[in-house]
Order: sequence, then structure tokens, then C-alpha cells
Amino acid sequence: MDKSVEEFWEEFEKETGEKVLAKTMGQSFSSSNDRGDWGLLVVTPTCIRFRKTPGENWFATLFKTSRPKVPVKSEEDLVIPFSSIVSLVPPPRKFLDFLFGSPFFTFTVHYKTGFSEELAETPVSKIRFAVDPKSDFFVQLKQKAGLP
Repeated sequence: MDKSVEEFWEEFEKETGEKVLAKTMGQSFSSSNDRGDWGLLVVTPTCIRFRKTPGENWFATLFKTSRPKVPVKSEEDLVIPFSSIVSLVPPPRKFLDFLFGSPFFTFTVHYKTGFSEELAETPVSKIRFAVDPKSDFFVQLKQKAGLP
């Protein structure tokens, strides 16, 4: 039996211990060659959280006779505290993006990952997200993160 949407978000808030302020379906890209992972992108009072949605490529399942290999337990959430976010960067707009660009709004999060003894500094990592352009997720994220 499927849970209702309200029950899912109530359970999500209990599990994470934080209130959900903004949410959307999105895609994360670790590198430029990454094909991306789909999941839930959530803003809470202290962080941005990405939870991969378990599943298998629908196209690949057309050619298989066995059941899809969907993991029972999902992976850990990617959690980026607002205090570690250095910048939120939307992509530069190019001339013909409205015709040939991605239908999704993309942005890159630059964030500190912890102190490195070798470098004697805090390294900065980045991850790119793509979200529904009709959602105001990016605006809400910028406001909650306290970035211009």
C-alpha cells in the first residue's frame, strides 16, 4: 500500500529531524561526465539535502526478463550544511540556450568539505544540480543559505 504524500514528508521530517522548507525533484551531477542521479532535493533550516530515488533505468528493463534490481535501502543523503556553502552559481546564459539548452534549470553548489592537513586549508568541492525551471527552489535555497 502506498503512503500518502503528507505521510511521506512527515516521515522524512521525523527521520531527518528537520522541517522541510522547500522541495523539488532534481538531478545531481558529480562531474561533467556524470549522467546524473535523480532524487529529491530538499531545503531545511540548516542544509540542502539530496536523496537519491532508488530505481533502474526504464529502458534497460525493457530488455530484461528478471525483476529490476531496486535496492531495498536507499543510499545516505548528500547533506551540505549552509555554513559550508561558499557559493551558488547558475550557469552563464548563452545566445541560443532557449532552443538548445537543457529544459531544466541548473546550478552549481561550491562547498567546503573539511580541513586538509596536507594542504593546511579547507578544500572546496562542487556539485551541480538540475531542477524544474517552474519551481522557485533556487530562490528559496539562496534565501535560506543567506547568499546574494
